[in-house]
Amino acid sequence: MGILTERYVFDFNRIMQSGERHIEYSVTDICNRNCRSCSHLAPLAKNPNFICAEEFEKTVLILQTRLPDVHTFWLTGGEPTLHPEFLRLLEILGVIYAGSFIGIYTNGSTLNKYEADEGFWGFMRKTGVVWAVTPYDKPKEYFEKLFERKSCLNNLTFVQRGTKFTNLTNYSQNRAVSREKYERCGWERLKLNVRNGKIYNCPSAEYADLFNGYFGERLKICKEDYLVIDEKLTSEAIENFRGPVPFCSQCDLSGRYTKLFDNQPSKRSIEEWAEI
Repeated sequence: MGILTERYVFDFNRIMQSGERHIEYSVTDICNRNCRSCSHLAPLAKNPNFICAEEFEKTVLILQTRLPDVHTFWLTGGEPTLHPEFLRLLEILGVIYAGSFIGIYTNGSTLNKYEADEGFWGFMRKTGVVWAVTPYDKPKEYFEKLFERKSCLNNLTFVQRGTKFTNLTNYSQNRAVSREKYERCGWERLKLNVRNGKIYNCPSAEYADLFNGYFGERLKICKEDYLVIDEKLTSEAIENFRGPVPFCSQCDLSGRYTKLFDNQPSKRSIEEWAEI
């Protein structure tokens, strides 16, 4: 994207309603926080699951040929800045998706080690990488002052406050699968969720393996629940994938948003994610 001439504005309505595509690529499962009821299930991750740069580049090249018009391509996780090559991944994105915004979702807690690294900030200014921060333990003012001091204020945006949590994932069994349920589900429908070389409709299916692995449960993930990103993938297949999948039978929408709690560490109890 190059140098940002104005500040990037994060807008959930753009992702949900405007028709502009967003892609989120999960580059690691682990996080340096332990948030209760994390929608990406990071507290349950037993392994880093770092995507290698070569596989990442191969996958992104395929995506670009099928989806050339993407508003923002985000790195996510887990906490993506824990990936040892996250700057290399951002660099790859900037080349392949040169006409799109390139961003990274983060809790911002690792930025302190780059405060004196002028090469790091020069890279951010040159490439126009957007830092979408959810501030948990540091106030917004810390990030505002840091990015302004480094002449990178246009690169900074905020996703939401990190003071309150609610449950977005509510695994269950034998639930309805319908277009009506899909439409009111609530996950951002103009966003592709990419992890381990596959496209998912939502993080609940995307990270179900972490739930199974930690709790010994058997949520079923079948081939109709994702698209494999390979040379056989078509733009039409991606467009047609925007609808209910078999995995929807394992989510209970009636329980979503029913639990509200302060910024608290996860106890890794099954009730944080499921009614099973």
